[in-house]
Amino acid sequence: MTERSNRIYSLWLIPGVDTTVYRRLKTTITELAAEHEDAPVFEPHITVVGGIDSERTVLKETTQTLANQTDPLTVAVEGVRWSTTRHQCVFLAVEPTLELGELHQSARKAVNKPATAYHPHLSLIYSEMDLAERRDIARSIDMAMLPDSLTCQRLQLIDTTGAESEWETAVSVRLSDP
Repeated sequence: MTERSNRIYSLWLIPGVDTTVYRRLKTTITELAAEHEDAPVFEPHITVVGGIDSERTVLKETTQTLANQTDPLTVAVEGVRWSTTRHQCVFLAVEPTLELGELHQSARKAVNKPATAYHPHLSLIYSEMDLAERRDIARSIDMAMLPDSLTCQRLQLIDTTGAESEWETAVSVRLSDP
C-alpha cells in the first residue's frame, strides 16, 4: 500500500506558457484577482484530477509516465460559466474531448481515485463571492479577448495543500510530441 503523505496534490494540464493564449489567460486571472480581496493569482490550467493523497515521489513518477503517454491536447473553449464553489467561481468551460476524458481516466486509475463526473474547465477566479457577483463577472468577460481553443503542452503535479498562496509545482513535464 502506498504511504500517505499528509499532502494533497492535483494534476494540471498547462497551456503553452510562451503563447499569446497563455498570456491572455494569465492577464485575465491577475486582473480579476486584483479586483477581489480573497482572489489569488494562479497559473492557467485545466485540472485533470484533484484531491490526490499519495506519496510525492510516486506521484512524480506517475506524472512523468502519463505525460509520456499523452500528446499535446488542443481543446475548444465553450464559453464563460460560474458555479457555487470557490475553485470554480468563474471559469471557461472546456469541451470534454475523448482525449481529455481518456487522460482523466488514466490519471484517476494511476492515483487510485474513484470514478467521478469530470467537467473540464479553466478557472479565471477563485473566490467566495455570492452567485449574483459571479454571474456579473462572467457576463463582463470579453470573450473576444480570450481564446476559443487552447493547446495544453505540459502536465504538472501541484502540491495543493493549504492556501492557494502556498501551492507549489512538484514536477512539470512536457507532453509527448506525436
